[in-house]
Amino acid sequence: MPHPQSPVGSDADGTDHQPYDQSIVVPNKLILAADSFERKELSWFATTQIPTDLAIQVQDVIFNVHKYPLVSKCGYIRQLELQPSISKFRHDLKLEKFPGGPDTFEMILQFCYGLPADLNPNNIAALRCASEYLEMTEEFEDGNLITKAEAFLTFVVLASWKDTITVLKSCQNLSPWAENLQIVRRCCDSIAYKASRENSSTGEIVSEESWWLDDVATLRIDHFMRITTAIRAKGTKVEIIGKCIMHYAGKWLPDMDEGLEGLRGYGFGKSELHFSVLRRKEEESAGQNKEQRTIIESLVSMLPSQNGAVSCKFLLQMLKTAMVYSASPALITDLEKRIGLMLEDANANDLLIPNYKDEDQGLMLK
Repeated sequence: MPHPQSPVGSDADGTDHQPYDQSIVVPNKLILAADSFERKELSWFATTQIPTDLAIQVQDVIFNVHKYPLVSKCGYIRQLELQPSISKFRHDLKLEKFPGGPDTFEMILQFCYGLPADLNPNNIAALRCASEYLEMTEEFEDGNLITKAEAFLTFVVLASWKDTITVLKSCQNLSPWAENLQIVRRCCDSIAYKASRENSSTGEIVSEESWWLDDVATLRIDHFMRITTAIRAKGTKVEIIGKCIMHYAGKWLPDMDEGLEGLRGYGFGKSELHFSVLRRKEEESAGQNKEQRTIIESLVSMLPSQNGAVSCKFLLQMLKTAMVYSASPALITDLEKRIGLMLEDANANDLLIPNYKDEDQGLMLK
């Protein structure tokens, strides 16, 4: 994967800006001395007078560092040092689209300077991606960061349900590195294995066994789809898949339970739908509508074809929500066909569908 770089102080379009300075001035020979450096707010300072010889910019942060600690562990920076245009005429470097940003690069520098590396589920994915970016392989040092990060992922993270969920969430801002390094796939497979194993003994979800639904429902829709697909591939019953989909919809499509956001009127109890709907607020962002529509279309695409996997009421609620968010006509038709096979399970309140062709936004029975 390419590693574009440009001079510190200007963007690719030539626009000048003033990044704030974050200096790490820890001499390689004094790194074991606890009092050899101190941190003040956004800067790192060392008591030594040894000057730095390299400035590295990550986003809007400039790190003033020594070349040797980085060259000794980072193949990418070592390769740049072999280029005359870099080593002789420039002493600065800009790392474009660096995985994890300045915070992750700060941890990389601590590792390069020989300071203790605090690997944990919140930072391990970013460190693994960043170490790949910088080519921190065994070729340059035994026990380099790629090896350490891989060992932590394999033997610590993937052995823990909670840690795996945490790492998978952290991957959301690490594309495409986390995908290319198979971190997302490994996390999804581990979660699917543990979830399917929980239901293998009984073949169904009961209240005390559905603990994993809440955690899986907090994930981004594309990660949720991959996990659900993997769980289904392991032979999990369609009723459990349906339960998982309904649980996710209840969290990410709250309109379904409340009768759609922005509605008014009256109902006949906690489980009944409201009977009139206001036109959705014009100021609602198009981005949010697109996200909701993506979730609806993704969930419908995963619905098991067997009757009984989800309730007729749920399908009707999905249909109403899909109409509000202007889902594709093909999806609407698919939902209507599914509902048609289960109408005997519906009641009159469930069958009230928003009619958005009417200026009053009333409900009609379809």
